Amino acid sequence: MPEDLKDLLVKFAGSQQSVLEDFEAYILELEKGNPEAKGAIKRVLHTWKGEFGVLDLRDYSKLIHEFEDHFEAGRTTAEHLFKFKDFLQAALTKATSGAIPPLTGSDSAELLPSTNAAEAQQKPDAPPPNTHVNALPSSSAVKPGPAEKNAPPTTYQMSADPSLLADFVHESRDHIHTAETVLLELETDPSNAENINSVFRAWHTIKGVAGFLGLAEISKLAHSMENLMDKARKQELVLNAEYIDMLLEGNDCLKEFVASVEQTISGDPFTVPESYASIIEKFASPALPSKKVEIPAAAPEKKVGELLLEKGTVAQEDIQKALRLQQEGDGRKLGEILIAEKNVPARSVGSALASQSASRQAASVEETIRVPVGRIDQLVDSIGEAVIAQSMINADPSIKVIQDQTLTTKIAHSEMILRQIQELAMSLRMVSIKSTFQKMARLVRDLAKKSDKEVNFVTEGEDTELDKSVVENIGDPLIHMIRNSVDHGIESTEERKLTNKPLIATVVLKAYHKAGSIFIEVIDDGKGLDKKAIFEKAVSKGLCKKEDNFSDQEIFAFIFLPGFSTAKVVTDVSGRGVGMDVVRRNIEALRGSVEIQSEPGKGTTFSIRLPLTLAIVDGMIIRSGDDSYIIPTLSILESIKPGPDQRKTVLGKGEIINVRGELIPLVNLAKIFNKSNGRVKNADEIVMIVEDMLGKKIGLEIDEILGQ
Repeated sequence: MPEDLKDLLVKFAGSQQSVLEDFEAYILELEKGNPEAKGAIKRVLHTWKGEFGVLDLRDYSKLIHEFEDHFEAGRTTAEHLFKFKDFLQAALTKATSGAIPPLTGSDSAELLPSTNAAEAQQKPDAPPPNTHVNALPSSSAVKPGPAEKNAPPTTYQMSADPSLLADFVHESRDHIHTAETVLLELETDPSNAENINSVFRAWHTIKGVAGFLGLAEISKLAHSMENLMDKARKQELVLNAEYIDMLLEGNDCLKEFVASVEQTISGDPFTVPESYASIIEKFASPALPSKKVEIPAAAPEKKVGELLLEKGTVAQEDIQKALRLQQEGDGRKLGEILIAEKNVPARSVGSALASQSASRQAASVEETIRVPVGRIDQLVDSIGEAVIAQSMINADPSIKVIQDQTLTTKIAHSEMILRQIQELAMSLRMVSIKSTFQKMARLVRDLAKKSDKEVNFVTEGEDTELDKSVVENIGDPLIHMIRNSVDHGIESTEERKLTNKPLIATVVLKAYHKAGSIFIEVIDDGKGLDKKAIFEKAVSKGLCKKEDNFSDQEIFAFIFLPGFSTAKVVTDVSGRGVGMDVVRRNIEALRGSVEIQSEPGKGTTFSIRLPLTLAIVDGMIIRSGDDSYIIPTLSILESIKPGPDQRKTVLGKGEIINVRGELIPLVNLAKIFNKSNGRVKNADEIVMIVEDMLGKKIGLEIDEILGQ
């Protein structure tokens, strides 16, 4: 493979992970009966077919085309789709290194659905004479002789598959319309990276599919336009009015090409537009066109319709008709309606938009850049060290004794700025948990089929954002918890029928923010945990005594111990007592905690509580005796000075405090760290109420709050 295609392959493979995740989500929706899922799957397959063709991976392109045909004919099941998706994912993962595995004959046999004998007889080993699915551009049509090879032919007969041509016409029109609409927006906002990429993708797809079908002229034109957009992407040029005019002219030529392709389906010869040669010549020249586009000076308040009327390119009644359509609920912009109704050329609307833009002040455009994750990590770490250094300066006794108000103000100002930088840097690492949730949907579906159960999987809060490192490491714990819910928690269909439960079980995966933490819950409506069985197993393993009196939470905690399992049958999914141990270790490594709530016959809820970020957190400095300590600010609920009637002693041992009717255990920090010798009880002692990751409250006896 040539180096330029190899680089393109690496970039393409790296960008397909999100597409594969969406493809999997569409398959799950198709299984649920969503009518829109079939169209979404078809679009992805069709796009893949063209993109693999662009990369000169014709075997893959042909395989995808054949699979697309089977899908269109209704011969594929969800199993076929999932197998096909997994196969492509494995191939694209290897392709990120610059080489994709070659296809073998067994790959096609394994991935493509089998057809009946009649279909098999009709399907020859090679494409029939009237189709050239994998033909090179030079063999796709009846080309002119050597004497005419310097000029494109005016007409010739097409030899591509009519069904493929029909798909190409349909999809190309969508891409051309998208490109035209977005180009008009680029007229007023030429630096909008998202719009530039949108136009680039549209023409890139047309180029790929046209090349695959052997439509050499269309592929060449789209490639020329794509090259210009690529320079805009790389910021090698700015899309001024002249460039936009060129691109709109090329887009119009593509429209003519597509109309000509449509005519060939009914048997007419393929016609090359008259403007093709001159347009190709324009794009081949690195210099700007010499002709300047007239941009009339317009007042800022003038609208596009007024500018078009002034230039005489549209009639008053056409403007009125377009405005009426908008009043009746048409959401398109005025220029789009006029173009769609063929009242005005796209280039005229683009020129009017440029005129409108020229009269305004240049608006700021938000731009984006790609930064390696390692650099962001270094930035966050450095800012964390800077915040700590700033805190050390503030707490230094030599600074505290200075009475200079100006210096104090400057220190406070620098601290505020550093705090803003810290918050901004931490926000750079925040990503959505959506992709992780999507993977769980596939897992539930496969587990349910393997265990012959019907499960409805529901996700909530999948757009919740948290630290990138947390998202990367939460996948394994979720897999084990969901396996546990589907395999152990959900009963068989027969059992659910006997207990009058809905035959279709429900597993809910949701995420939400609360009190400075991220909560992820796995909820099922299964049979719940068997406390008696768990306790008896713990006794038999010598983990506790039969007479011990444990709370529900303490009993449930046994399932997180290594090798602990109450499963009577070991399956290939679970039952060896390994999974939940992994859950606890991974979550604790993220400074989080996990809690279980379960009710027999009604279901179980696993709650994971995680910090929003693994970067530094705020703390409150307190004093107990002669020592200072720091408590995470997010753990502090309140601080009080209790009255004598609020303190109680339990059995002459521990102390509790009554806070608005709630009894909270008291803990003395000095005693915990063996610093209580000779310490005198302070009448002004403060009790700080704190909450741990599981929501349990304790009261810390301290002498003084020193600061944050």
